[in-house]
Amino acid sequence: MKHYKFIYFSLLVLVFGACTGNFDEIAKNPNNPEEVTPSLLLTTNALAVTAPYYSKTFFNHPLLIRHNVWTSGIENSQYYFFDRSGFGTYSSLRNVIKMEEEARRTGDDVYVGLGHFFRAWYFHSLTLTFGDIPYQEALEGETDALFTPKYDTQEDVFVGILDQLEQANTILANTDNVLGGDVIYDGDISKWRKAVNSFTLRVLISLSKKEGDSKINIAEKFAQIVGDPSTYPIFTSNDDNMQRVFFDIEGERYPFNGLTHNHSQYPHMDSFLMDILKEREDERLFYFAEPTQNAVSSGLQPNDFDAYSGADGTADFNDIVQLEADNELSRIHSRYYEQFDAEPYVSLGYWEQEFNIAEAAQLGWIPNSAEEHYNEGIRANMLFYRNNAVSYDGVTLDDTYIDDYINGPEVAYDPSNGIEQILTQKYIGSYLNTGFNFYYEQRRTGFPDLPVNPNTNLSTGDLNKIPVRWKYPQSELNVNTENVTEAINRQYPVDDVDSLMWLLQ
Repeated sequence: MKHYKFIYFSLLVLVFGACTGNFDEIAKNPNNPEEVTPSLLLTTNALAVTAPYYSKTFFNHPLLIRHNVWTSGIENSQYYFFDRSGFGTYSSLRNVIKMEEEARRTGDDVYVGLGHFFRAWYFHSLTLTFGDIPYQEALEGETDALFTPKYDTQEDVFVGILDQLEQANTILANTDNVLGGDVIYDGDISKWRKAVNSFTLRVLISLSKKEGDSKINIAEKFAQIVGDPSTYPIFTSNDDNMQRVFFDIEGERYPFNGLTHNHSQYPHMDSFLMDILKEREDERLFYFAEPTQNAVSSGLQPNDFDAYSGADGTADFNDIVQLEADNELSRIHSRYYEQFDAEPYVSLGYWEQEFNIAEAAQLGWIPNSAEEHYNEGIRANMLFYRNNAVSYDGVTLDDTYIDDYINGPEVAYDPSNGIEQILTQKYIGSYLNTGFNFYYEQRRTGFPDLPVNPNTNLSTGDLNKIPVRWKYPQSELNVNTENVTEAINRQYPVDDVDSLMWLLQ
């Protein structure tokens, strides 16, 4: 894995080196082959799917969901400014299609199976961002010269996503190929199968508001996966996490490592997350944050909850900066910017799966114990930090502490408040992981109840709300006007950030 940067560079040379000049000559040039082994393309696609944001943009999601605040200037995410997003994900999908084409040429169907998974991953991200998107006619520009694709309804997009995942699981279950170029699971196809089915549970739980009001049998499909592990294997421990591990090599270090940026002094802790952790005496705080300078000066120990203080991220920016100037604001833990391997970046984790199963059980979709899966999700997340990160002296997250925490008055499972408890623990567990996934979870459920300050809110919509979507790209309005306009009129009164897409209605 330490050499995947070289592999990636080689792939770029192979794929894109043939883009200029005399194409007849290039076709005969062995140094610029038109064909690429699917294993090299898998490396590119696997790295793209599991990639975190880097440097300053790494904190776009934590600022949005009140994990962190930023002190060098007013950040759009922190103050809920949403505008248009882009369709760059379709470029990533073209790389997936190329991998599938090369796999069919070589007879390596394992890469076709993973192609179905990557397609589902990307389309899920796109539809959660916008609502209706091009699906059936997407990516047909090269093959059919179709550059203005129609938009599919979000419901139909989800039907397609679930079909892609079903195909992925089936192909991976029956292939006898050897998987090369795998920088995530080192060629272990069984773990990719688990990722496929665990991701399917994420997709299904994201549809919770449409259960009983859709052509998709959401609860039935969820129960089918959880109840048949031989056909649909899912994660069984943190060893199965779909994650990126980092190394002390340029381009392979932790995404906020200080050798690659100069922003380490700006991210601090939001009081919203900090209060949740303090109320539960949750020692994950000691993995997330540093004591304030005043606390250190007064002699408080780094394993003392009183040594930590956050800022209300919705407050006036000048008030937040003043807290920093007064040394009353906790920074993020120093390992995030000092260590090249602070911890793996998890795109899809075992603890999230357990919380998803707990929610499905609480909703009555499956007969499993919501409490048991809720407890296992908490335990798994704490073990992740215990085994992968450093904190301070006196902080161990040992088994006794974890057991006491799970049985504590603020944490012990209460079915009458189960969904909020599950989402609160998922919120904690998503710290600096899983991209924008938890924003979508909070948007879907309303938990936890994030603060809104109309006096500082920069939303282009209702200042008393958190935006619920991004507007379509301007390029679509310019080039694919008829189709995107039809999609907007079909879904919303207007293409704005407050309009509810199908899955939220």
